[in-house]
Amino acid sequence: MALDLTLPPDHGPPLEHDPELAEIVSDALDVVSNPTDLIVTLLVLIAALIIGVLATRKLKLMLGHHRPNLRTLVEYLCTPLLMLLTLGLLSMFGGTLDNPLIGLAGTLIGLFLIIRVLGMVVELLFRPTMLLKIMLRLVTVVSWLAVVFGVFKDRSKLIAQMYSAKFEFGGIALSSEGVLRGLVVGVVIAIVALWGDKAVTNLLRRSRTLQPNFILALSRIFSVAVWIGATAVIFSISGINLTALAAFSGALGIGLGLGLQRLAASYISGLIVLFEQSVRVGDNISTNNIVGRVTRMTVRYTMIRTRDGVEAIVPNDSLTSNVIVNQSWSDRNLRLVCAILVKGDADLAVARKLFVDAMAAQDRVLQQPPPHMYITGVNDKGIQLDGHFWISDPENGQHNVISDIYDATLTAFRKNGIGLVAQ
Repeated sequence: MALDLTLPPDHGPPLEHDPELAEIVSDALDVVSNPTDLIVTLLVLIAALIIGVLATRKLKLMLGHHRPNLRTLVEYLCTPLLMLLTLGLLSMFGGTLDNPLIGLAGTLIGLFLIIRVLGMVVELLFRPTMLLKIMLRLVTVVSWLAVVFGVFKDRSKLIAQMYSAKFEFGGIALSSEGVLRGLVVGVVIAIVALWGDKAVTNLLRRSRTLQPNFILALSRIFSVAVWIGATAVIFSISGINLTALAAFSGALGIGLGLGLQRLAASYISGLIVLFEQSVRVGDNISTNNIVGRVTRMTVRYTMIRTRDGVEAIVPNDSLTSNVIVNQSWSDRNLRLVCAILVKGDADLAVARKLFVDAMAAQDRVLQQPPPHMYITGVNDKGIQLDGHFWISDPENGQHNVISDIYDATLTAFRKNGIGLVAQ
């Protein structure tokens, strides 16, 4: 469905399509020739504007931030409504205040009010971000100015030239009317696209059947598709030839691709990792000498929290091009090792029992598979004992449980006369 926002064509004066509006404009311009009427009319309009602005500010202070919907309604409609009411009351006095110029001003303010109502509806429905909210309110003013220019462009040569100006940039033909149309409609499309992106993302997150990696990948793909479509629609409405733009963007893309190929590789690798689920949030992995738990994944990078509490940001292309040791691939259980060097004349049977009992006594150490102790080295200094045990909650720390095992083992060795070798 094509959206046509073009104003009446140039082959005929726009006002001729509305004889009543043409008569109002003609009578209003006659008032301009009388300096006294013009000054009085301007003073009346300024007074109406001041009353509207001050009353709007007072109402906003009374409402505060507790009723955002009502505050939005006041911000959009209060000033133009009060201006219309003020002009109506002052015109009741008759005489100088009752002239066609004030009537034309009231008509234009009424058009502004209609445009503001449309902007208010868009804001209340789609809840845009602060930046888009500011742009939307600015667009309502720009749209009204475009309407005003459209009314007067056949009576002012300068306005007509500004309204029909055309220029070319890099083989892309633009016009002031097309740019204005693209700005007005583009902000609304951006608001709707952002709302749709958030809505679909929230819907995917509420799914109980999709894995978190799939949810992240699908939301990013949908987001890219939405914004590409929105951009194409905005360019089309602005009157930009997409064929010429494709040639320009192709040359630009080649130049950027050479400089940003590593970044592009990270995004593509991110989608591969998310769909393959070779790495998931919560997994304990080791890659490029970085060992830790995955705390966050995006399309561009993966964040790993090391055992030292440091967050390492790893580009996703390194996850697809290097070997990854995923200690949580089949389950969340993680094996840890404690090493102790005892004297050569120590009673190994007692040392083994004490070491295994110290490991098994810790709450976080799993009993299945049970902890074991192995002799991994014998030399002139002593005998190397390695204790192997498993935990299921590595996110709660690893060094702390190892420290507790060492503490319990040393206490038991001292009580039973088992000596250690000084390193």
